[in-house]
Amino acid sequence: MAEFTFEGEVDSLSPRQREFISELLQKRGLKVQKVQIETLGKAGDNYVANFKKIIAVLENGQTFDMIAKVAPTNEIVRATMGTVVLFGNECLMYNEVLPKFVDLQRAAGISEEEFFRSPECYGTLMEPLNEILLLENLKESNFEMLDRFTPLTNEAVKQILKKFALLHSLSFALKKEDPDKFDSYSKRFQDFFALLSANPEFREYLASIERDTISILDSDVYKKAVRGSISQLVEHSAKIFKYERNLRYSVVIHGDGWTNNFMFRLEENIPVEAVLIDYQLSKIASPVTDLQYMIFSSTDHNTRHQHYYEWIDFYHSELDKCLANFGLKANYVYPRDQLDADLRRYSKVFFSSSILLLTVLIRKTEDAAKMKEAMESNQDLQDISATIQTSSLDQESVALFKRKIENLVDSYREFGYLD
Repeated sequence: MAEFTFEGEVDSLSPRQREFISELLQKRGLKVQKVQIETLGKAGDNYVANFKKIIAVLENGQTFDMIAKVAPTNEIVRATMGTVVLFGNECLMYNEVLPKFVDLQRAAGISEEEFFRSPECYGTLMEPLNEILLLENLKESNFEMLDRFTPLTNEAVKQILKKFALLHSLSFALKKEDPDKFDSYSKRFQDFFALLSANPEFREYLASIERDTISILDSDVYKKAVRGSISQLVEHSAKIFKYERNLRYSVVIHGDGWTNNFMFRLEENIPVEAVLIDYQLSKIASPVTDLQYMIFSSTDHNTRHQHYYEWIDFYHSELDKCLANFGLKANYVYPRDQLDADLRRYSKVFFSSSILLLTVLIRKTEDAAKMKEAMESNQDLQDISATIQTSSLDQESVALFKRKIENLVDSYREFGYLD
């Protein structure tokens, strides 16, 4: 057992989690004086876990920092948010998939500077009610998170697309080198949305979100676009799930690509490198899942109007560059016409899911805290939806949501994804 003490928000971690941290620090051979625990982030930054900054003060006066991703212990929240599933997916990524991808890159002779970068994972604990992931603090490498209320710029999007292309290329390489291993991953990842869809109350929850969204909109054009979208998300998704059983074009995806799940290294306030964080929604799916999720949740219509087709071209070009490291070509493993077909095939799902996501992302810190409180006190999805109606937010938040939905519809109509 460690001889050092824990200070700060000690009670935010269970005795077992503190013991796990102590064991990890000792295994690393660090001579620790004390460990300081601090809250990281605020309500609205993340709904699935609590984040803590772990600062180990060493005897030589230096510090060793870690980010702790801590599972909630509230049983209602754990059930509603699928804690076991989401932490399981992320542990699979950090413990097996990402290390395997590192091996593939080394075998291909790729320089470490060009590797797909993710936060180093120091350790994971999956004991029920004690789940915790200990991760590298990327801020120490000059990466930072952008403002979630500010749409991503063209420069930021391109840095993300480069990382998506590299991540996806590694799946195609793995299918070439070790198809059985890829198949084993596909069987072990769990699709959180598919599990949610099995809950009969979830359909009514979606219908209530759709009604609330329509009530905020003024124009019949926008109301018509939304009507029958979110309420049919389960049906649209079921068709996609069936399609994805054909693993020829499917890859390991990040799965949760909104603004707060990227960190950037900036030069003169311009993103020059991106790192993907938070792999809880990772699964095996079409590459366009990552593209559409990010583009339609985290950019605005004006930027999409200027760059959307350029982004798709850029992604496919980057994918081809990355695949060349493994003797593969994009026109063979994921042809451009297949990419375009998938963008259209998945468009209904991501129109609906983007609206659903925006109901959460537009919330101010105090509203996000109320939403989390509602989740902790209600197990019934209908009760939760009644408590967190977007239309009940302040005028500024409602206006922001309305504008984002209108932007979404305008983009979908421009790109030919809506009639």
